[in-house]
Amino acid sequence: MTYVASPSYDRNDPSRASNLRQCLETARRRLDETSHASETEKIETLVASAIEAGWEDDEVRDALSPGDEQQNKMRQQEPPVPTIGVVPSQRGHTD
Repeated sequence: MTYVASPSYDRNDPSRASNLRQCLETARRRLDETSHASETEKIETLVASAIEAGWEDDEVRDALSPGDEQQNKMRQQEPPVPTIGVVPSQRGHTD
């Protein structure tokens, strides 16, 4: 199992979701560095560790879902794919 920090906020506090994402992100980085498990196994390890730390199952799975804003943010940080051989035209039109 990997370490996930316990909640710092009450279940009804709006800051709880961002606290959870931060805890999961830290745990995920560590898990990626130390584990050769499959993606599915890593997610289940994170879920189990977070529940053990005091987080609710539904909020953990929501935070780890592919549609989560953190995942979108991570995708936006990926470097752009170079487009080799694509050069915009510099010629102007003559009528």
